[in-house]
Amino acid sequence: MKKYLLKIIAIALFMGVIAGCESESVVFDNVNGQEGVQFTTRSYNITVPAEGTKVTIPVSVTTISDVARTFQAVADAKSTGAAVSYAIGVANIPAGSYEGTLDVTLNTNSLQDGIAYALLVKLVAPAGGSAFNNVATINYNKKVVCNNVVLTVTTDQYAEETSWKIRNAAGVVVASIPPGTYGPAGSVASRGKVYTHNINLPNGKYTLIMEDVYCDGQTDGVYEGSYKLDCSIIKHASGTGAFGCTEVTNFEINP
Repeated sequence: MKKYLLKIIAIALFMGVIAGCESESVVFDNVNGQEGVQFTTRSYNITVPAEGTKVTIPVSVTTISDVARTFQAVADAKSTGAAVSYAIGVANIPAGSYEGTLDVTLNTNSLQDGIAYALLVKLVAPAGGSAFNNVATINYNKKVVCNNVVLTVTTDQYAEETSWKIRNAAGVVVASIPPGTYGPAGSVASRGKVYTHNINLPNGKYTLIMEDVYCDGQTDGVYEGSYKLDCSIIKHASGTGAFGCTEVTNFEINP
């Protein structure tokens, strides 16, 4: 009898657990359930060209509808880019679908060369619904377009030995300085003298050839000269000290 009562109690407890589980279970309703929206891809790295560009972010929703729906999105306060550099659209979900897209347009307004910006796009929860995975981060920067290169030459004691030329892809010399231009010759007064050359180069591939008549490069045994070829934040070539007779560097303008 005692064993029989224990069985009855055990069965009753088991049924109570089942009933409790059923009362707490969540039934997914894709038609009448709570509407939830999310980004399905949430990280982007974009270089913005002069003409601007568009980023399409995929969006999904937990419910389905026989009519098209839109969801709002805003820039999070942690965004670092100026508001004039982007435009955030709305998330569009076509009728009969769980998936859609949101377009963000980027431009170069107020963007500086070499600076990285972050736009945090945040989905707004629909009325009576929710938003999760709701922030997409777009890291973006301005594409640097530069044709005005600057060649800076810092001479050693034997400045007159240093010369250079720039050839284009066809082998034509488009800019040059012959030996004997820098000086005074063989003088300590030439150590550390800086010469700056501004050169406009059309888009394309080039070769910078630094030359030294005495074939010891930009060094006089005590002081080392140097050179660098820059365009805005872009460093095309650089060198210092003993490079022998020549030092050759290939580079490209706006690849």
